[in-house]
Amino acid sequence: MSYEKLKWQDEVKDQNGVVIQVGTPLSARNMNNLEDGVDLAVNLEGALIAELFNKVGSVTKELEKWQKQRLQQGVVTIYNKAVKSGCVINAMVNSRYVQISKTGTFLDGNISEIYVDGITAGVKDEQMIAMVPQNSSGSSATYYIYIDYNVAEKRYKPMIAATVPDGKMSLYRITVPANDNNMDLAAVTITDIRRIESNPVIRSTEPYALVSIPGYPEIDLDYDVHLTVESASNIGAVGDLILYGKTANGFYIKYTGSADNVVIRWTLVNPDIK
Repeated sequence: MSYEKLKWQDEVKDQNGVVIQVGTPLSARNMNNLEDGVDLAVNLEGALIAELFNKVGSVTKELEKWQKQRLQQGVVTIYNKAVKSGCVINAMVNSRYVQISKTGTFLDGNISEIYVDGITAGVKDEQMIAMVPQNSSGSSATYYIYIDYNVAEKRYKPMIAATVPDGKMSLYRITVPANDNNMDLAAVTITDIRRIESNPVIRSTEPYALVSIPGYPEIDLDYDVHLTVESASNIGAVGDLILYGKTANGFYIKYTGSADNVVIRWTLVNPDIK
């Protein structure tokens, strides 16, 4: 649609009534030209608004990609807790109690060794450390024996719960079958899930963490990840941080040292992703 701007003029007469300036006629042609101008202006405004929304949408998408794909950050904690020797859990005869011992047989004075919170600590042989609940339901129930620090007693000791609290050292999983109302643990299954490492530095299993990328999946694996230690049981004993196993949805982190409770801030950078 083309539009030619029309300059409107008033009709002007002199004192004798003689027309000295011819006014622009109020005709259908001129009025239609005016309508065309209005229509063109409205269409142009709509096109500009549409283009503006398109640009804003593109900017928003780019910002979202920076926030959820090109640049992401998070914190993960890796634990290095292990049994150095002992910490054997077994059932006590004619009861629903369990005991902990260095050899599998209770002997007063025997001490198991654990590596936890960056130190080696002892756990004494102890009977009746926990009672395994009966189970009247129609499905099995699961409990865990784990090591935690008891502030009141100022020592590490075994605990029992339906789940292991974050950062605590698991020892055994206890499965109580359905309808087990026995007075002993004959029907109960006690499964060893200890991580046993005689040396916290020269070890056979590596403490690691899997980081799931919270934003969009990375459509290529050329992204980089910067790792920074924020805290640990011993900062000087963290060693090297190692990134491995990169996928579109996550990656793994491990370290070479003997520290425990290592808090790592990770920053994923992938500026070239389209």
